[in-house]
Amino acid sequence: MPSRVKTGLLFAVFVVSLAIAGGWFWASFVLLAFLISFRELSGIMQAKNIRPSQIIVLTVGPLLLLMAAMHKPQHFAAIITAAVLLSFFRLVFRQPRASISDIGATMMAIFYLAYLPAHFILLRDMGYHLTSNPFQQSGLGYLFFTILVISASDIAAYYSGKRFGKHLLYPEISPKKTREGALGGLLGGLAVGLIFAALIGFPWEHALILGTLLVIVGQLGDLSESLLKRDAGIKDSGTMLPGHGGVLDRMDSYIFSGAVSYYYIYWFILHQGLALEILRLFNG
Repeated sequence: MPSRVKTGLLFAVFVVSLAIAGGWFWASFVLLAFLISFRELSGIMQAKNIRPSQIIVLTVGPLLLLMAAMHKPQHFAAIITAAVLLSFFRLVFRQPRASISDIGATMMAIFYLAYLPAHFILLRDMGYHLTSNPFQQSGLGYLFFTILVISASDIAAYYSGKRFGKHLLYPEISPKKTREGALGGLLGGLAVGLIFAALIGFPWEHALILGTLLVIVGQLGDLSESLLKRDAGIKDSGTMLPGHGGVLDRMDSYIFSGAVSYYYIYWFILHQGLALEILRLFNG
């Protein structure tokens, strides 16, 4: 436990510092997390004799993150389209012969480790161009809200599960997670989210809805990575973070959350994108 707490605190200070700095500092952190996580995911896949195309993933993934850092998410669709085509073309001619699993794993790595985390860059950059003071940039508040809700949910789920856990949540995938822990995670994440929302002037009704969504996708993210490891027959994705395992083990709860926060805020708070199109449709 001391090793777990110490590692968690040091990692948190590192992440918070880069989040405050924003810009290319934050984008570089997301890129570093992508590179390390892909190495760990490749190890999980190799245990199942699955071999994604390294060259495709390591070209397309950073390109998606670069587009996010340059505030050009409109190019995501074209890049992903090219990635699908190149994945098939590359693996058709690769020796030894590629499998369906290799092609699927290539695309999964791109979406799971690059496309979804790219939204953390987009989220942080909301309001970035309006002021040089990071604490006056709306994106920093949105990013901290997301991170705090997931972190508080993880911690509350861990301790409430230890203290009150009796009914297993999904023993086929994660033999230690309990329903009581999941409920504790929901309550803990919402409590911290609502408190932080009040501090930054984030509407409480949106904080409640978004906080609930974040806790749910955070726990599903944790279970999703557990499914990958269970299928491959390994305990941890790596050993880089003492007490936590690998970087992917530490980040699994967060991977889905950046995209959920970004699109919820973009659609329902800023009334842009899909929500704007729906409003226009109903207003004629």
